[in-house]
Amino acid sequence: MTDAEGIYLRRQIGRNASVGLFWMSMGTPAIVELALESHPDAVVIDAQHGLWERRTIEEAIGPVGTRAPVLVRVAENSALAIGQALDAGAEGVIVPLIETPAEAAAVVSAARFPPQGSRSGGGVRPLGRNFAAYYQAAVERTVVAVMIETAQGVQQAEAIARTPGIDFVFIGTGDLAISLGCFPEIDGRHEEACLKVLAACRKAGVPCGIFTGQAEAALKRRQQGFDIVVVANDIDIVSGGFAEAMKRFSGRSTKVQSGYGQSKESKDMSAALLTQLVSVISSGQIRMVDLTQTLRPSTPVIQLPPPFAQSDPFSTTEISRYDERGPAWYWNNIACGEHTGTHLDAPCHWVTGQHNANGYTDTIPIDRFIAPAVVIDCSKEAAADEKFLLEPAGIEAWEARHGRIPDGSWVLMRTDWSKREDPSAFLNMKEDGPHVPGPSAAAVKFLVEQRNVNGWGVEAVGTDAGQAFAFEPAFPAHHLMHGANKLGLASLCNLDKLPPTGAVLITAPLKIEKGSGSPLRVLALVPA
Repeated sequence: MTDAEGIYLRRQIGRNASVGLFWMSMGTPAIVELALESHPDAVVIDAQHGLWERRTIEEAIGPVGTRAPVLVRVAENSALAIGQALDAGAEGVIVPLIETPAEAAAVVSAARFPPQGSRSGGGVRPLGRNFAAYYQAAVERTVVAVMIETAQGVQQAEAIARTPGIDFVFIGTGDLAISLGCFPEIDGRHEEACLKVLAACRKAGVPCGIFTGQAEAALKRRQQGFDIVVVANDIDIVSGGFAEAMKRFSGRSTKVQSGYGQSKESKDMSAALLTQLVSVISSGQIRMVDLTQTLRPSTPVIQLPPPFAQSDPFSTTEISRYDERGPAWYWNNIACGEHTGTHLDAPCHWVTGQHNANGYTDTIPIDRFIAPAVVIDCSKEAAADEKFLLEPAGIEAWEARHGRIPDGSWVLMRTDWSKREDPSAFLNMKEDGPHVPGPSAAAVKFLVEQRNVNGWGVEAVGTDAGQAFAFEPAFPAHHLMHGANKLGLASLCNLDKLPPTGAVLITAPLKIEKGSGSPLRVLALVPA
């Protein structure tokens, strides 16, 4: 972000904005300069394990610092290392191997000028320009981050995160694995520790970052709720580029590994995580919540005004029940519309999504059927106003309390509408149409354009508010969501049993050829 926009890195981090880092270890300013052509949110110079020296750090920050914020991962937690990095012009520091609040407090003191800290004024670049202006900017802009990368640090994570003056906590995944005794055979202890630090940071209200080897891993971590991730590092980019070039030239299969081993170790870690998932579910450490209505003939189905065609209600016809029609078995024929009971709306359901080849129940990528969920509680507002609308301000207020909505998440609006057992009260038809809470058009647009959600879910019979026919555009949860290839979930229940963040939804529909939607069993995985 440029100064002209009035947004610099520390302010961006403070707003819980997603930050993608390039991690630079090779000690070559030219590589850093080339990396800036891809416009990262910030660059990290690794002075702990990289090939950087005081002079090359200064040389790199010179041309780079005017184009993107530069952070330095210093070699150690010392006033000298921290002060020299900042004197070189770095916008902030990341300090390794922090295990106690006292160590974190020492970092803050070394990085901030008096009276907030004890940093000494100096440096060729600050003194060679306007030091008074530099000092004033540094007080407001300097980013102070600490790394948790040991078992002891994990135990002290919340206390470390609560240290006054800390801007974010960053997990060093490699050293953490070594400290936990699970390297190179990464197991579930590592992921458990990472999520424990993330939870501690959320509780303390401090952003949490994590080292990731490549963009795919960074995306997954961002979906988990990590605010700051490493999108790429120069070692993997350079070595991977050379390997790919030779592979294409020779026709050989060249296997590229990152510094911490992304081949066998990653597979072993994945297998361990799956095994651990089954174990923690069976032991009750993760509970499953059923968000699905029971399908029965009385299940409410959305009612359209004439002359529009109606969906059939759910019905069953018995085929046999241990009798002459079938002496040893019981089964039924069932009939219903695709959008009956708890159901998924596919993008092709609406005219705006009709041209999306991946917009049918049989073509939606299956990885979208398992995704994190956030729950925005509007139950009090809906109880007071049957036509309550969730606005962008309400979403941003929720984010101020719980953090930014992660990319690829389900956003669920809790209204307790599902507790209306009478079908007529559930549909709530009035002379001017249904009186049902839902999102405003502006809220849907915000979620689609600024939060890149997986989809939108509600407890009512449809994903739009009851009066959405009069919005601009009409029915925005359909028009905008499906036009952007997003999904919908309607007639959910038990949202009051989910936390605001931390749940994962399983939402696999029936694989209907060219299906516009499907009844489905929605399951939520929730930490006990």
